[in-house]
Amino acid sequence: MQAKALNFLPFKPWPSFKLPPVRAISFPDRVPQDISTSTPSQQLSSSSQNEKISAYWDYQFLFMSQRSETDNPINLRIVEGSIPSDFPQGTYYLTGPGIFKDDHGSSVHPFDGHGYLRAFTFDGAKGEVTFMAKYVKTTAQVKERDRDTGKWGFNHRGTFSTLKNKRKFGDTTVMKNVANTNVLRWNDRLFCLWEGGPPHEIQSVSLDTIGEFDLINDSDCLPMPSTNVRDTVDGGEIILDLVSSIVKPILYGRDFFTF
Repeated sequence: MQAKALNFLPFKPWPSFKLPPVRAISFPDRVPQDISTSTPSQQLSSSSQNEKISAYWDYQFLFMSQRSETDNPINLRIVEGSIPSDFPQGTYYLTGPGIFKDDHGSSVHPFDGHGYLRAFTFDGAKGEVTFMAKYVKTTAQVKERDRDTGKWGFNHRGTFSTLKNKRKFGDTTVMKNVANTNVLRWNDRLFCLWEGGPPHEIQSVSLDTIGEFDLINDSDCLPMPSTNVRDTVDGGEIILDLVSSIVKPILYGRDFFTF
């Protein structure tokens, strides 16, 4: 057996280099005095700090659960300024998610929070503003809030949430109409909308929920369909009904396992 010759790479020494010369550190002859701040600068700094604090609490209050409703209008106290006497009389409606945590330790995403409708009514002649607030009484809201005790218990996780207690496993109810997307006044009628289901009609003065609004069969509010255009294809309705009968029980409320 013959040993193989090993080839060694030639050794190259590191190139020589010189360090830069050390420069002496020079100190100023006179130490500058502290910069004086005037009163306007202090006020500006204090105002900026207050704005940051207000913005922080505004963001925190944005996701606080609202557990109270009003049966009658409440007169609001004006803390700054005044309402012009010629201000147009009317009502400003605002809706959005109102509940994020229930009384059993579960939390939901704001997209799954039940719709909380508020109404601000302005009266310029009297210089008054009244306030009312109520939850939209959807099917899911009625099931998840105890009418006698006022306590909440989330039974369905919704599209964007997962429950910690109650029905955490086996809950196939994904679509939960919470009517929290927008509010619309149309043809002297008030509606709370949701992008995944039918709108809910609301009584504009008391804010009581009338019920779901049928966009298909309500001929009083929708124009009649054109008779010149064929809307369906032969057999199309049968296929849609078949798909709907399979998908709807899964998305809208059939729980195969209950805990």
